Amino acid sequence: MKASRCCLLLLLGAGCNIQAMGLANDNFDLVLRSAITGDRQQLQQIIQNRGNIDVVDWRGRSAVLIVTMQNNIKALKLLIELGVDVDYHKGSKTLEVIDQTAFLYAGAQGMNEALTLLINAGAKSNIYNYYGGTALIPAAEKGYLETVKLLLENSKIDVNHVNNLGWTALLEAVILADGGVNQQKIIELLLIHGADPNITDNKGVTALGHARNRGFKAIVELLIKP
Repeated sequence: MKASRCCLLLLLGAGCNIQAMGLANDNFDLVLRSAITGDRQQLQQIIQNRGNIDVVDWRGRSAVLIVTMQNNIKALKLLIELGVDVDYHKGSKTLEVIDQTAFLYAGAQGMNEALTLLINAGAKSNIYNYYGGTALIPAAEKGYLETVKLLLENSKIDVNHVNNLGWTALLEAVILADGGVNQQKIIELLLIHGADPNITDNKGVTALGHARNRGFKAIVELLIKP
Protein backbone atom coordinates (compact mmCIF):
# COMPACT_ATOMS: atom_id res chain seq x y z
CA MET A 1 0.00 0.00 0.00
CA LYS A 2 1.39 3.40 -0.91
CA ALA A 3 2.22 5.88 1.83
CA SER A 4 -0.43 8.33 0.69
CA ARG A 5 -3.10 5.67 1.00
CA CYS A 6 -1.88 4.67 4.46
CA CYS A 7 -2.13 8.28 5.62
CA LEU A 8 -5.59 8.65 4.17
CA LEU A 9 -6.78 5.47 5.83
CA LEU A 10 -5.69 6.81 9.21
CA LEU A 11 -7.49 10.08 8.55
CA LEU A 12 -10.73 8.32 7.75
CA GLY A 13 -10.90 7.02 11.29
CA ALA A 14 -11.70 3.84 13.08
CA GLY A 15 -14.06 1.42 11.44
CA CYS A 16 -13.36 2.68 7.93
CA ASN A 17 -11.26 0.46 5.71
CA ILE A 18 -9.63 0.88 2.32
CA GLN A 19 -12.05 -1.47 0.57
CA ALA A 20 -15.07 0.34 1.95
CA MET A 21 -13.82 3.65 0.62
CA GLY A 22 -12.90 2.18 -2.73
CA LEU A 23 -10.04 4.56 -3.48
CA ALA A 24 -9.08 4.87 -7.11
CA ASN A 25 -5.79 6.61 -7.76
CA ASP A 26 -3.17 8.93 -6.34
CA ASN A 27 -4.87 12.10 -7.63
CA PHE A 28 -8.14 11.12 -6.00
CA ASP A 29 -6.31 10.20 -2.81
CA LEU A 30 -4.50 13.54 -2.77
CA VAL A 31 -7.65 15.60 -3.34
CA LEU A 32 -9.64 13.71 -0.72
CA ARG A 33 -6.84 13.75 1.84
CA SER A 34 -6.27 17.48 1.30
CA ALA A 35 -9.98 18.20 1.74
CA ILE A 36 -10.19 16.09 4.90
CA THR A 37 -7.13 17.75 6.46
CA GLY A 38 -8.18 21.23 5.32
CA ASP A 39 -5.09 21.67 3.19
CA ARG A 40 -6.28 24.58 1.07
CA GLN A 41 -2.79 25.28 -0.23
CA GLN A 42 -2.41 21.77 -1.61
CA LEU A 43 -5.81 21.91 -3.31
CA GLN A 44 -5.00 25.31 -4.81
CA GLN A 45 -1.71 23.93 -6.09
CA ILE A 46 -3.54 21.06 -7.78
CA ILE A 47 -5.84 23.56 -9.47
CA GLN A 48 -2.99 25.90 -10.46
CA ASN A 49 -1.12 22.99 -12.03
CA ARG A 50 -4.20 22.34 -14.18
CA GLY A 51 -5.10 19.38 -12.08
CA ASN A 52 -8.67 18.53 -11.24
CA ILE A 53 -10.45 18.45 -7.92
CA ASP A 54 -13.48 16.92 -9.65
CA VAL A 55 -12.27 13.34 -9.29
CA VAL A 56 -13.92 10.02 -8.56
CA ASP A 57 -12.95 6.70 -7.03
CA TRP A 58 -13.34 3.39 -8.82
CA ARG A 59 -17.03 3.27 -7.91
CA GLY A 60 -17.67 6.64 -9.51
CA ARG A 61 -17.99 8.48 -6.20
CA SER A 62 -16.62 12.01 -6.19
CA ALA A 63 -14.49 13.50 -3.44
CA VAL A 64 -17.33 15.90 -2.62
CA LEU A 65 -19.71 12.96 -2.25
CA ILE A 66 -17.38 11.13 0.12
CA VAL A 67 -16.81 14.11 2.43
CA THR A 68 -20.59 14.53 2.48
CA MET A 69 -20.98 10.84 3.39
CA GLN A 70 -18.63 11.54 6.31
CA ASN A 71 -20.69 14.65 7.19
CA ASN A 72 -17.41 16.55 7.08
CA ILE A 73 -18.79 20.06 6.79
CA LYS A 74 -15.39 21.77 6.88
CA ALA A 75 -14.10 19.67 3.98
CA LEU A 76 -17.32 20.22 2.04
CA LYS A 77 -17.12 23.98 2.54
CA LEU A 78 -13.49 24.00 1.43
CA LEU A 79 -14.18 22.10 -1.79
CA ILE A 80 -17.14 24.34 -2.57
CA GLU A 81 -15.08 27.49 -1.93
CA LEU A 82 -12.47 26.21 -4.39
CA GLY A 83 -15.07 25.67 -7.11
CA VAL A 84 -15.72 21.93 -7.01
CA ASP A 85 -18.53 20.66 -9.23
CA VAL A 86 -20.93 19.52 -6.51
CA ASP A 87 -22.84 17.37 -9.01
CA TYR A 88 -19.80 15.62 -10.43
CA HIS A 89 -20.22 11.86 -10.81
CA LYS A 90 -19.51 9.11 -13.29
CA GLY A 91 -23.02 7.76 -13.61
CA SER A 92 -22.58 4.71 -11.39
CA LYS A 93 -25.87 2.79 -11.33
CA THR A 94 -25.36 0.03 -8.78
CA LEU A 95 -26.72 -0.75 -5.34
CA GLU A 96 -23.25 0.03 -4.02
CA VAL A 97 -23.82 3.67 -4.98
CA ILE A 98 -27.54 4.36 -4.58
CA ASP A 99 -27.01 8.12 -4.33
CA GLN A 100 -24.61 9.30 -7.02
CA THR A 101 -24.29 12.92 -5.95
CA ALA A 102 -23.70 14.68 -2.65
CA PHE A 103 -27.12 16.35 -2.97
CA LEU A 104 -28.88 13.00 -3.34
CA TYR A 105 -27.00 11.53 -0.40
CA ALA A 106 -27.53 14.48 1.94
CA GLY A 107 -31.25 14.55 1.14
CA ALA A 108 -31.68 10.82 1.60
CA GLN A 109 -29.85 10.87 4.94
CA GLY A 110 -31.45 14.01 6.37
CA MET A 111 -28.12 15.87 6.49
CA ASN A 112 -29.55 19.39 6.48
CA GLU A 113 -26.39 21.43 7.03
CA ALA A 114 -24.62 19.72 4.14
CA LEU A 115 -27.77 19.89 2.02
CA THR A 116 -28.07 23.64 2.57
CA LEU A 117 -24.46 24.16 1.48
CA LEU A 118 -25.05 22.07 -1.64
CA ILE A 119 -28.27 23.86 -2.56
CA ASN A 120 -26.55 27.23 -2.14
CA ALA A 121 -23.73 25.94 -4.36
CA GLY A 122 -26.25 25.24 -7.13
CA ALA A 123 -26.62 21.47 -6.82
CA LYS A 124 -29.01 20.00 -9.37
CA SER A 125 -32.19 18.39 -8.10
CA ASN A 126 -32.93 16.46 -11.31
CA ILE A 127 -30.09 13.94 -11.12
CA TYR A 128 -31.64 10.67 -10.02
CA ASN A 129 -30.53 7.87 -7.73
CA TYR A 130 -30.27 4.15 -8.40
CA TYR A 131 -34.04 3.83 -8.17
CA GLY A 132 -34.63 6.73 -10.53
CA GLY A 133 -35.74 8.93 -7.66
CA THR A 134 -35.05 12.40 -6.31
CA ALA A 135 -33.64 13.30 -2.91
CA LEU A 136 -37.17 14.19 -1.81
CA ILE A 137 -38.57 10.66 -2.11
CA PRO A 138 -36.34 8.92 0.49
CA ALA A 139 -36.43 12.02 2.72
CA ALA A 140 -40.23 11.82 2.80
CA GLU A 141 -40.25 8.06 3.33
CA LYS A 142 -37.73 8.18 6.20
CA GLY A 143 -39.58 10.95 8.04
CA TYR A 144 -37.01 13.73 7.68
CA LEU A 145 -39.49 16.58 8.07
CA GLU A 146 -36.98 19.44 8.06
CA THR A 147 -35.20 17.95 5.07
CA VAL A 148 -38.46 17.68 3.15
CA LYS A 149 -39.22 21.30 4.02
CA LEU A 150 -35.74 22.41 2.98
CA LEU A 151 -35.98 20.64 -0.38
CA LEU A 152 -39.46 21.93 -1.15
CA GLU A 153 -38.77 25.52 -0.13
CA ASN A 154 -35.20 26.00 -1.29
CA SER A 155 -34.63 23.80 -4.33
CA LYS A 156 -36.35 23.21 -7.65
CA ILE A 157 -37.14 19.60 -6.83
CA ASP A 158 -40.10 18.02 -8.60
CA VAL A 159 -42.63 17.09 -5.92
CA ASN A 160 -44.45 14.75 -8.33
CA HIS A 161 -41.47 12.92 -9.81
CA VAL A 162 -42.15 9.20 -10.21
CA ASN A 163 -39.26 6.81 -9.56
CA ASN A 164 -38.59 3.45 -11.23
CA LEU A 165 -40.77 1.71 -8.64
CA GLY A 166 -43.73 3.83 -9.72
CA TRP A 167 -43.77 5.92 -6.54
CA THR A 168 -43.79 9.65 -5.87
CA ALA A 169 -42.66 11.18 -2.58
CA LEU A 170 -46.31 11.22 -1.48
CA LEU A 171 -46.87 7.56 -2.34
CA GLU A 172 -43.65 6.47 -0.66
CA ALA A 173 -44.44 8.55 2.43
CA VAL A 174 -47.60 6.47 2.83
CA ILE A 175 -46.47 3.04 1.58
CA LEU A 176 -43.15 2.75 3.44
CA ALA A 177 -43.85 4.70 6.64
CA ASP A 178 -45.78 4.22 9.87
CA GLY A 179 -48.49 6.85 9.40
CA GLY A 180 -47.53 8.66 12.60
CA VAL A 181 -47.73 12.35 13.44
CA ASN A 182 -44.38 13.20 11.86
CA GLN A 183 -45.38 11.43 8.66
CA GLN A 184 -48.70 13.27 8.67
CA LYS A 185 -46.81 16.58 8.80
CA ILE A 186 -44.66 15.50 5.85
CA ILE A 187 -47.69 14.51 3.80
CA GLU A 188 -49.40 17.81 4.60
CA LEU A 189 -46.27 19.67 3.53
CA LEU A 190 -46.06 17.72 0.27
CA LEU A 191 -49.70 18.52 -0.48
CA ILE A 192 -49.20 22.22 0.25
CA HIS A 193 -46.35 22.23 -2.27
CA GLY A 194 -48.38 20.64 -5.02
CA ALA A 195 -48.11 16.89 -4.53
CA ASP A 196 -50.78 15.26 -6.69
CA PRO A 197 -52.82 12.72 -4.66
CA ASN A 198 -54.32 11.31 -7.86
CA ILE A 199 -51.05 9.83 -9.15
CA THR A 200 -51.20 6.05 -8.90
CA ASP A 201 -48.51 3.45 -8.41
CA ASN A 202 -47.77 0.73 -10.95
CA LYS A 203 -50.84 -1.20 -9.74
CA GLY A 204 -53.19 1.75 -10.12
CA VAL A 205 -53.46 2.51 -6.39
CA THR A 206 -53.36 6.11 -5.15
CA ALA A 207 -51.86 7.38 -1.90
CA LEU A 208 -55.40 7.56 -0.55
CA GLY A 209 -55.98 3.92 -1.43
CA HIS A 210 -52.80 2.87 0.35
CA ALA A 211 -53.66 5.00 3.39
CA ARG A 212 -57.08 3.36 3.63
CA ASN A 213 -55.60 -0.10 3.22
CA ARG A 214 -53.17 0.54 6.05
CA GLY A 215 -55.72 2.13 8.36
CA PHE A 216 -54.03 5.53 8.44
CA LYS A 217 -57.16 7.53 9.31
CA ALA A 218 -55.42 10.88 9.86
CA ILE A 219 -53.64 10.61 6.50
CA VAL A 220 -56.88 9.65 4.79
CA GLU A 221 -58.41 12.84 6.14
CA LEU A 222 -55.49 14.89 4.81
CA LEU A 223 -55.81 13.32 1.38
CA ILE A 224 -59.57 13.87 1.04
CA LYS A 225 -59.51 17.51 2.15
CA PRO A 226 -61.02 19.80 -0.53
